[in-house]
This record gives sequence, C-alpha cells and structure tokens, in this order.
Amino acid sequence: MNCPVCGTEMEKGHIITKNSIGLFFMPGEKDLRTFYTRRNIEADGGIVLDGPMTFRYNRTWLPAWVCHDCKKLLLEY
Repeated sequence: MNCPVCGTEMEKGHIITKNSIGLFFMPGEKDLRTFYTRRNIEADGGIVLDGPMTFRYNRTWLPAWVCHDCKKLLLEY
C-alpha cells in the first residue's frame, strides 16, 4: 500500500494493546517481548504510540500500515 500523502510504500503491521501496557505499532507478524519497555519495543522495530496505564483492554490486534517518511499511520477497522 502506498501512502496517500507522499506516495511512499507503507510498512504493514498491527496496532496492539496489552493489559494497560499501552498502545504500540509492531511491524509484520512480530509480537512484543516479555518486558514491555519503550527500548524493547523500538529494538523490535515497533513504534510506541501511547504509554502505559492509558488503555485498559485485553490484548487487541488491529491491522495497520505506517509511512516512515511522513509519519502517517493508517488503521483497518
């Protein structure tokens, strides 16, 4: 999928929340490690969208695409 703003190829992944750990974008089919820190998420190629204790839902996956050039995020819902 190409970005609707700049036309660059977007990276496919998913948005994930886990038990009040926060909201993250993870590329491909990767999951989070055991320790959910900003450093571990970014080391796995993820993007931290919101910090802990904001979302208090059970584990949820939502397909998404991210453009690394213009920083746009598209969600499928």
